[in-house]
Amino acid sequence: MTTNRWMKLGLVAFAMFWTAGCQTMTGDDGGNNGGDSSQDGSNTGDNTGDNTGDNSGDNTGDNTGDNTGDNTGDNTGDDNTGDNTGDNTGTDDQGGNTGDTPDDNTGDDNTGDDMTGDDMMDQPVSGTWTKMSQPCGGTRANAFWFDSRMDGYVGCGDNAEGFGLFVTEDGGETWESQPLFNGARINDIRRAPSGTLYATGTDTVDSYEVFEIDESGPVRQLVGLYQSSLNAFSAVSQGENIAVTEDGQLFVDSLTGVQTAYRAAGASEFVEHETHLDGVLTGGSTPGEQMSRVIGYNNRFWGVGSVINRPGTVYYPSDEPGATYHMKKVEVQPSTRDGELHDIYLWSETEGLVVGFDQSLRYPLIHKLSGEPGDPANWAKIDLFNSGIEYQGGAWKMAVRGDEVVLVGQTFPNNHGFVVYSMDRGMTWTDISPLDEDDDFAANLMSNVWYFDDGTILVAAEGGEMWRYNP
Repeated sequence: MTTNRWMKLGLVAFAMFWTAGCQTMTGDDGGNNGGDSSQDGSNTGDNTGDNTGDNSGDNTGDNTGDNTGDNTGDNTGDDNTGDNTGDNTGTDDQGGNTGDTPDDNTGDDNTGDDMTGDDMMDQPVSGTWTKMSQPCGGTRANAFWFDSRMDGYVGCGDNAEGFGLFVTEDGGETWESQPLFNGARINDIRRAPSGTLYATGTDTVDSYEVFEIDESGPVRQLVGLYQSSLNAFSAVSQGENIAVTEDGQLFVDSLTGVQTAYRAAGASEFVEHETHLDGVLTGGSTPGEQMSRVIGYNNRFWGVGSVINRPGTVYYPSDEPGATYHMKKVEVQPSTRDGELHDIYLWSETEGLVVGFDQSLRYPLIHKLSGEPGDPANWAKIDLFNSGIEYQGGAWKMAVRGDEVVLVGQTFPNNHGFVVYSMDRGMTWTDISPLDEDDDFAANLMSNVWYFDDGTILVAAEGGEMWRYNP
């Protein structure tokens, strides 16, 4: 239970004791006094510890961590080149943030569904939240990309209705459908340093898994780049992430398997591979492993992933001779634990942050890199409850601006959306989640996030929700 809640209980108890000792309190006075004792506007969540033992994977709906189907990594925004993307990027293509999410939002009495339009609530760091909408009505808006505070894209790829590309020119207030993408599931959008806007997913009309978004005309055009082969062992049947490096390399991982596709700088064709691990360079037997997020950094590739019944895993660039897209791996959790990592950010090759789900303890999984990535000892575990945030849940995506980090996810077991903020590269955190009038979570589970230079935050949530944090 948070400090705010203990304070509230104490105030309530005092009010009850004082009322019992008074002889002439009126009905109106009693009502006002009760209201003052029950709400201070700074609560960080009511979902603390009542759900231990609920380890059935209810957190992710159709996306619980075996990384199959339309799972995890609807990730976008790597190489931000726009005029206002700030440190949603690192160098190269890293950073612009998105998310994936899951599950139904049933069994809760505080979903925020009665909040509309300009309803806003004060938050612990003095900002306010406005509830808006976005066009992906499933459990998540897969792809999220902004070139400025006003101009951006959302791509949908989740659930039966998960199709289409949508454009905003007013900061997410309205979204315009792009008709030539009505048959495309879009899982990731990223702009290259060259200015080209890439996307991955699957085009059900012409069977492209990787394509460009041509912005030269009044209506965006889909320009196909890669169609999967008929080889079931190596074909990427639906792209999950597309990572783009500064020198022009492209790397795509599979949403539904372990396969990858790679296009070298200056090449015109993608080459399919059964694994991204570097064992193939030394002739060893190297089975593929599922990833949920891939980024480019310093012209090399990094990733995170793991299935639900294995420790959370980071994939980092191989130093083997001949390595290009190839990676090594390190498990950041003990071998006895289960977890999934869903996002990664790097300040350098020896400092970074990875986030996801701890499926063993049912808390957000956060590890901070300080040193060489291949040593598990350099991946320190960070627990939100050390910052007074006690509810269980899992993390989907983060956005970074300098030393500041905004992290979004979902609570357990009710799958509300939470937002936490760090000003010291993930070492300590403050809960800034949208709250309703009862100081309970107001949003559906949250999947994607973008943090703008002016301090505004946009978060995509389940069921077509979008929330804007107004600093």
